[in-house]
Amino acid sequence: MGRFVRFFFFAACVCGFFSCEDSSRENLPREDLFAVGIGKMEDEIDLFQFQGAADLYKTSLYMRDGLFYVGSGSSFKVMEFTSYGDLLSMYYNPGENPEPVILQNAASGGARSNRRAYPYAFQSVGEIAVSSGKTLYVEDSLPREREVEDGELGIKLNKIVLRFENGEYRGYLGQDGAGGIPFPFIQSLYILDGDVVCVLCRTPEDWIVFWFSAQGERLASVRISPDGLPALDGEDFFANLETVIPDYGQRVLYLKIDYYREGKDAATGIKYGIEDSVSRIYRFDAASSRYEGFVDVPQNRRRERGGNFFEMQDVRYAYEFIGVDAGGNFFLKSREEGNVHQLLILAQNGHALRRRDLTVEDSELIFSVFRVSPEGILCALLASAAGARLVWWRGDTLLEGM
Repeated sequence: MGRFVRFFFFAACVCGFFSCEDSSRENLPREDLFAVGIGKMEDEIDLFQFQGAADLYKTSLYMRDGLFYVGSGSSFKVMEFTSYGDLLSMYYNPGENPEPVILQNAASGGARSNRRAYPYAFQSVGEIAVSSGKTLYVEDSLPREREVEDGELGIKLNKIVLRFENGEYRGYLGQDGAGGIPFPFIQSLYILDGDVVCVLCRTPEDWIVFWFSAQGERLASVRISPDGLPALDGEDFFANLETVIPDYGQRVLYLKIDYYREGKDAATGIKYGIEDSVSRIYRFDAASSRYEGFVDVPQNRRRERGGNFFEMQDVRYAYEFIGVDAGGNFFLKSREEGNVHQLLILAQNGHALRRRDLTVEDSELIFSVFRVSPEGILCALLASAAGARLVWWRGDTLLEGM
């Protein structure tokens, strides 16, 4: 009995010794909605059918009114699913896909059905978005012979945003609006209040953001350059713009900027890597092209076991800025030790509204896409060697009544 008591006391001490200050952080339940097979059928994606497919082609995710839209660049198609995994529609390149079996092919006529497949000769499916009226926007590429040379930027412009209404092609958006000159590389698409379309583009140096009305009229644009980013006063930091996300109700952008300071040996002057870093989210007014304040992103430090059993070390994990909800709250995600990811929701005054653990197995991260809906629901497409899965975490429930 005495040996048992001593062992129990030792085990309790060890568990207490290795617990960290975040051990009481709650887990946000994950709901696995449905699986998406790997293959060529209309309800499948071929992420891994050939070497490098997951890296060469975009796979995008959008959720609207409980429906999930998956854009598969490697499959040259866009699929619409219910939250139970039922395939409702598909827009597909018939030259790259077999004839639909599950869905009624809209081009072939025949019996009426509300589950249809719509053929379109996509060149390269990229980002996708869906309006409140179910207009589908799809990033595509122009053929090489239709690319436009931009002498000022020193790049070729070949990206457009296609518009589909009830399966019918309704033209495309370019930089000038409907039928305009092509975009540079498209980073992301958003549908804002009033069905305003926001296209965020990247060049080798700058971010360029465009706003369009639901009718395709260009409303505004703004360019953000590295040399115009806010600097940290009195510190030898250099700035890196991680991402840009638009506000849903105002012509405002939120920029997450990471500041790094290189370490330098005092005796030799040799730089040895990153010594310190600071992250901020800035509010940028597009109408005035002015920065209107910022919030500091909290540091995510954890005490974890080191190289041997009794060694402890401080580990710092970086936050990724993944979205903004309709209330203007910032959603950040940090991958931590093991299968734990942390979700942090920040108010615009910098107050941490909620912290929760998310569980994502390492095996599910062969390929992944995360997206925050305007309601604050975090959904993800997680791919393993066995297939892909659509999941969500109800972040909206965390903020009810706030």
